[in-house]
Amino acid sequence: MSRQIAPHATANRYAYGCRCRPCTVAATRADAERKLDRLAGKPRSVPADPVVTHVKALTARGLTSLQIAREAGIEPSTVRRLMDGKQKTTWSRTATKVLAVPLDVRVSLGDVPAVGAVRRVRALYALGHFNHEIASAAGISRDAVSALAAGRWPTIKVGMDEQVRAAYDRMSMRTGTSWKTRTVAERHGWAPPLAWDDDTIDDPTAVPVTEGPEPVATDGDNLAARWLMGESVVLTEDAKREVLLHLFEWTNDTAAEIAEKLDLSPVAAEKRWERAKKAAALEGRRMWRRVYQPRERTLKQNEMEEAA
Repeated sequence: MSRQIAPHATANRYAYGCRCRPCTVAATRADAERKLDRLAGKPRSVPADPVVTHVKALTARGLTSLQIAREAGIEPSTVRRLMDGKQKTTWSRTATKVLAVPLDVRVSLGDVPAVGAVRRVRALYALGHFNHEIASAAGISRDAVSALAAGRWPTIKVGMDEQVRAAYDRMSMRTGTSWKTRTVAERHGWAPPLAWDDDTIDDPTAVPVTEGPEPVATDGDNLAARWLMGESVVLTEDAKREVLLHLFEWTNDTAAEIAEKLDLSPVAAEKRWERAKKAAALEGRRMWRRVYQPRERTLKQNEMEEAA
């Protein structure tokens, strides 16, 4: 199929050989604008190396050339030329659009890497949730859940990924009753939700926060209560979750202090608390920090005199 020629009164039509007055004027104006931009330090073209590096980083995260083009608002052919790595320069406006696409962009259409969905399903298995419960919460088939747990799909549709995320947010702060899925997770070494940081669970290079084999829990019941009473016990994942919720709800410890006690990052601890509150709200319950949170403030002169 032949390429469509640009209309009259444009610089592109002049480049194709048209020398009519409107096209000549347009070409002269475009040339003058290029010279003015160059004198002002705003070149029309820039080195392509930073753009090529960014495109390769996006493709390494699983994005296709079509998805990158859609997110940047440029033509897919432009992205493919950049991926070839043969371009020395590129239009500055193209560079600006491509570099504005963040590495953690959530594409709106097409396929995305399944790594995040796989990790979320496996984490729910580790909590003992039934296959059919996960399928029902995510609005997908049981076969799809099994395929994700087995890691058979390298990519999935954006819609399915969003559904798995929603199910994970609802189910990751409570345990299930399936010994079968829990056994499968233990046999394969699948990490539970508390081992994953919500900000990196979709990163293919991220690893769960574990230090060697998981320690064997102390014999006996009421591990969370015994830990809170000061007894030296090894918490199970269920007990650690119970302790985290208790500390947030019934103490004035900061998120950083709670996280340090449970070997978590402050951000991860905060997110688990927020997720637990959302899950409680869905069940018609309310969770909040019941203990007064002291705040530093400057004493007034009369208050300083009273304190003295």
